[in-house]
Amino acid sequence: MLSILACPRCRSATPFADLRRLRCKSCGAELSGSNPTVLDLIDVQGAGEVTTTSTEQRLMQSDLVARIYERMWRPTFVRLFAGKGAGAAVGGIAGEVFIHKHGLSLDDRPGPWLDLSCGPGAFARALAAAAPGALIVGLDISKAMLDVSAQRTGGYTNVVLVRADAHALPFIDGAFGGVNNAGALHAYDDPELVFREIRRVLRPGGIYVGSTFAEAPSLLGRIAARAAGIRRFEPAELRAWLQRIGFADYEDVRLGGSLVFRVRRP
Repeated sequence: MLSILACPRCRSATPFADLRRLRCKSCGAELSGSNPTVLDLIDVQGAGEVTTTSTEQRLMQSDLVARIYERMWRPTFVRLFAGKGAGAAVGGIAGEVFIHKHGLSLDDRPGPWLDLSCGPGAFARALAAAAPGALIVGLDISKAMLDVSAQRTGGYTNVVLVRADAHALPFIDGAFGGVNNAGALHAYDDPELVFREIRRVLRPGGIYVGSTFAEAPSLLGRIAARAAGIRRFEPAELRAWLQRIGFADYEDVRLGGSLVFRVRRP
């Protein structure tokens, strides 16, 4: 893990000598450090705690939402924002996990693998089971989500959980063989910055698989999405955006009012 970390303040590579005391050898920044289950890389001294600007972001910080997210929260809001066809098309979250794993082509390239905005850990657990010899890094900004993820991924020795901001990933260039990014793109303040960070931390040939909402299936869904600050991405817009940033081989599959997309860093 030490070999792929970068300082979130000065961006120097491999800045830490010990995960138990995260003091950057280049700029002297001292980060929150680690507890027994989560490596906290939020730069409190440099930028302060990251603020939440939308209803969606605030809800993701809730302990209650984190506990019920996989079984109740996510399925309910996928149906609301993407229509009944989205969940039925893939058989719920288990089917969506299968699509993401297949898109990442875990057997065709070495890790490590980044599960970006990992939430309570459903995808991280699936990746860890599918690639037991590879490092799986689950990253989220929500303490509540990471606490639940730590409880549920405790049986996987190849999972490391990191608290950090998707807009400033604390990793060296080319650190990962693939990035998984399920159901979070719509909640980012600056999706383009996140796209650029994902491309940076992918090695050449690395795969980025994500999912997001494409269109509102009903008036109620559109009203709820607007109230929660949910952004939607048309497939043509998303393809052009990712190509402009430097990704190649865009493909997607539509699931009701949502989509799963896959691109490659050339």
